[in-house]
Amino acid sequence: MIRLPKGIVLSILGWLCLSIATAQFTTDGRMIEEHMRYSSEKSFNKWDVMVGYGPNILFTDFTEYALFPDNNWQFSPMVALSYQLVPAMAFDLRYMQGDLEGKGVSHYFKGDFREYVATARFYVNQMLTNPGPVNDKWNFYFNVGLGVQAFRNRVYKNEDDQVLHADDVEGNTYDGYFVLGYDVNNPNRKRSRATELVLPAGVGVLYRLNRSFDIGVESTVHFGLEDNLDGILSGATNDNYWNTTFNLSYKIGKKNKRHSKWTYRTYGFNIFGKKRKDPLEDEVNRFERMVQQQAGILRLQIDSVITEERDTKIYAADNIFPIYFMPGGATFKDYENQITMAQIAVLLRKHSDWKLEVNGYADSAEDNPMFLSQKRAETVKRYLMDHYGVDDALIKVIAKGNSEQLGTDEENKTGLIHVDRRVDIVLIKPKLDLNK
Repeated sequence: MIRLPKGIVLSILGWLCLSIATAQFTTDGRMIEEHMRYSSEKSFNKWDVMVGYGPNILFTDFTEYALFPDNNWQFSPMVALSYQLVPAMAFDLRYMQGDLEGKGVSHYFKGDFREYVATARFYVNQMLTNPGPVNDKWNFYFNVGLGVQAFRNRVYKNEDDQVLHADDVEGNTYDGYFVLGYDVNNPNRKRSRATELVLPAGVGVLYRLNRSFDIGVESTVHFGLEDNLDGILSGATNDNYWNTTFNLSYKIGKKNKRHSKWTYRTYGFNIFGKKRKDPLEDEVNRFERMVQQQAGILRLQIDSVITEERDTKIYAADNIFPIYFMPGGATFKDYENQITMAQIAVLLRKHSDWKLEVNGYADSAEDNPMFLSQKRAETVKRYLMDHYGVDDALIKVIAKGNSEQLGTDEENKTGLIHVDRRVDIVLIKPKLDLNK
């Protein structure tokens, strides 16, 4: 393995700590564009591969338990394949390998190991009040995992560098050489690697270079569940090691999309990206309806018989469901509209051969009526799909602008009558075959 001077390693660690300390640990006030905003309905890149290299500090029966020991430093490569479940959490499959070495008063050991680990990674800044990358550049995380170490080692005598045999230890009942992964009767003949479980836990930071690459550093303690890495089978403590990796990540996917871990989770969504109910939402909605009613901009209060009669003349049908909108936009707040769409969804489930025609309208007093009518129709379509699972293939959207007006120009100019700020949902039933 390539060895770096300890001074260089300590300098890099010091620079990293200074960089983290100067980073503002909150998302900044920049305008969040739509491609940066996380939503479970959107498609983001989720895979990346990480490669890293860094020092291992072994803590075994041969080691002085110091934070930075004078010897027993080893350097190991690492590779990880990561899948981002949600912005706050990722799942990694990791592989690392390295050498094992430690020296005591009368003996020393040498060997090598391979480690296979499954790790869950949790991004701290994605769990704060304003979740998202810090300054659009930094992600801080901690991880925990479970894995297997597969290793070989041999214990040697300091005096002559020969492999330690049971006969060299007085009062020992063990028979053979002190080796693991080798033949106990022939220390030069390899056998299957010894294995034991390992529990890694650590912290790390990532810096976003661009849409393709991130750099970072991660420091992890690997807790062994047995005392075999150093070849001393009756030691006083389990064998652990501390690994710090300097890494480079490549984000797999289309480069016109952000990676999920570099997105912003806006208000109203939990850490898993699922919409959560705002306890004040019902109260706010009730207040809004009261204000809208007082301002005369809620649903038109006209004779329903006249409205249905006018709709029938337009569509030559009696299965029409109007959805009314507030002026100047494509937003509906009226619970009656939502109930209407729920009823339509129930009818479609009962009659799989029925379809919908969604006709959007704007009145003559509104600007850009064709665009606005299209937007209103698309809003209704998306609501039916997202909330009630209506198949996209069953819905046909038609923008009619300010054509086929139900209200008069005089009514529209008053600002109180909004019958043409609506979407008409028409149920299309298959024609009966009279020959059958």
